[in-house]
Amino acid sequence: MENSVFLGAGASYEAGLDWLGEPEESGEQLPMVAASACGPGRGLFTNGRPRAVEVLRDRSIGADGFLEDEEAEQLDSPVSDFLTCVLFGGKFGWLRDEFTSDGALRPLRDTLQLWLEEGRCAQHIEWDENQKCYTLAEPLKSYVAWNDPSNLGAMPNDALFDTCGNQAEYNIKDAEVNNLVMVPCARATENGLVEFKSMWLYPRKGWCWDEPQELTLGYGWEEPDSPM
Repeated sequence: MENSVFLGAGASYEAGLDWLGEPEESGEQLPMVAASACGPGRGLFTNGRPRAVEVLRDRSIGADGFLEDEEAEQLDSPVSDFLTCVLFGGKFGWLRDEFTSDGALRPLRDTLQLWLEEGRCAQHIEWDENQKCYTLAEPLKSYVAWNDPSNLGAMPNDALFDTCGNQAEYNIKDAEVNNLVMVPCARATENGLVEFKSMWLYPRKGWCWDEPQELTLGYGWEEPDSPM
């Protein structure tokens, strides 16, 4: 899955916003599943700043839920609709730290970079100079989210689905209409190293939560299929 860095109004990657978006601390409101206003099917709703939720994986698919790129590309709908990539942001990105804390939000520049320098990462993670972001350079870097209403992290829809004509338009509108952001989760392995095998959804920083609303997440712009 290819993603572009969201530049915001910045003149360069470093001056712009991270394309994953900036999270704020988890709220106390547990989201609820109901009929979506963004299209047919289910959606996720809240009456206040929502509690962060994990995107749980379906361990019955692939290798404990994880797939290689070729396997992921061969998935058909509806399974492919729940494909989740383990993603990192750039120098201004964030992570959920269950490695050295109980799940605090911490900047990548204060955590991941240090862990890489100290050799504490169980996976091969590298800096992509072209995309200006960290990448998981592993064969298994995506998983299928468990398609069940109890898996709240798999329930949000994208408010921009099939509405934007190009990637640039999507990137700009995403920060305006989608109120959730994805954050990678750092956890300890059995031998004391850190690994990333999960994504979490957090409320977007600066969003107004005064009114009940549907929770939506930007999954990225997709080019429309060519007409037959």
